[in-house]
Amino acid sequence: MLTDVWTTIAVLIAFALIPVTGWLRLDPAIGGLVAVNILWAGYGVVREAVAGLMDEVSDPELISRLDRTIAGNASGAIEAHDVRARVAGNTTFIEFHLVVPTGMTVGRAHEICDHIEHALRTQLGQAVINIHIEPEEKAKHGDVIILDRHAHVKNREELI
Repeated sequence: MLTDVWTTIAVLIAFALIPVTGWLRLDPAIGGLVAVNILWAGYGVVREAVAGLMDEVSDPELISRLDRTIAGNASGAIEAHDVRARVAGNTTFIEFHLVVPTGMTVGRAHEICDHIEHALRTQLGQAVINIHIEPEEKAKHGDVIILDRHAHVKNREELI
């Protein structure tokens, strides 16, 4: 829509200036600029559509923001790893593994996941979030975000 706005403004300027200035070459010059603007906007639309279809790797800045949000909202968990995200339209799809103490109840692990999900949706808007819970002894450590190792050790009995 913004391309339409700029195109309309450029055409109106050309219509106003050509009779006043008498510069007949202004019409093809503005027409060329309008064409370039339309082509650039079209390229952006196609690029975004192809990125969604090809399941393009997420922006490293997005992953970094997700890492910080997860780490800041996973009190009681030990670590998170394998954080992945992709964007399709206005929806962000996020998945990761969350390592919790082996004896933690399912209910407590679910509360932690709910807290993380709420924080992620607050930050990103519409999101589909899948969190895979792993007990500490079965964790596959990779691309690890250490969440709260010291608090976990001190408060282990409290978390279980």
